Amino acid sequence: MKLKNNQGWLMKGFVLFLSVQLFLLPVVIDVASAQSQRFGQRLIPGDGIRLTIWQPWQIGEKNNQSFDLNGDYLIDNRGYIFLPVIGEVKVTSHTKLTLEKELKEKLGVYMQDPIVVVKPLIRVVMLGAFARPGTYLVPPDASFWELIDLAGGFNDNANYAKMKIARSGKIVRDKLLKSFEKAYSLQEIGVKTGDQILVPVYSGFGTKDVLEILRFAISLLNLYILITRV
Repeated sequence: MKLKNNQGWLMKGFVLFLSVQLFLLPVVIDVASAQSQRFGQRLIPGDGIRLTIWQPWQIGEKNNQSFDLNGDYLIDNRGYIFLPVIGEVKVTSHTKLTLEKELKEKLGVYMQDPIVVVKPLIRVVMLGAFARPGTYLVPPDASFWELIDLAGGFNDNANYAKMKIARSGKIVRDKLLKSFEKAYSLQEIGVKTGDQILVPVYSGFGTKDVLEILRFAISLLNLYILITRV
C-alpha cells in the first residue's frame, strides 16, 4: 500500500515538473529568439551601424595620435560602409559579432588590441505632425521617446491618439500613445527596419482655431473702422 502511495506521489511530481517545463518553454524560446536577433541577424543595405572603438595606444614610429572612428555609418546599396584609415568595408555578409572580429583584425594593423563594439541601427521613417519628419537610424533597443526626440517632438496639432506604424503600405499597429507614455523600446513595440511612424494632424475645432478666427474678425473690424472714417 505504501509503495503504491509513493508511486502516486512520484507520478504527480513528474507531471508537475513536466507542466513547469512546458510553461517555461515559450519564455526560453523568446529569449533565444531575442539573442539571435541581437547577435545573429545579418546587416542589410539602407540600415547602419554605430561604431565604438577604444584605442589604448597606437603602433607607429611617427607619433601616438589616435584615430577617432566612433560614430554612425550608413550601409550603402552595395552593402559597404566607409571608414577612415581602413577604407571601404563590406558589412552585409556579417553579423554584429563577425563584423566586430573583422574590424578588430583590420584595425590591429594600426592599433594594439583595439576594443571594437558594433551596434546595428535600423531605418525608421517619421511622417506627419513632427517638428523634423524624415528618416532616422536608431538602435532597435532605443526607446520610443528617443525616436520621437530625434524627430524634434510633436507639433502642436499632432493627434497622438491616432499614432500608427505602417509597413509596406499597410497599418500593422495603431494606438501607440500608451507605448510612448511607458517608454517601450522599438523592439517591444514591434518596429522593424523600413517601418513608418505616422502621426496625423488633429482635425478637430479647438481653442487655437477659435483664437485664429477671433484674430481675423478683429482685423476685419479694424479695417472697417478705418474705411468708415475716410
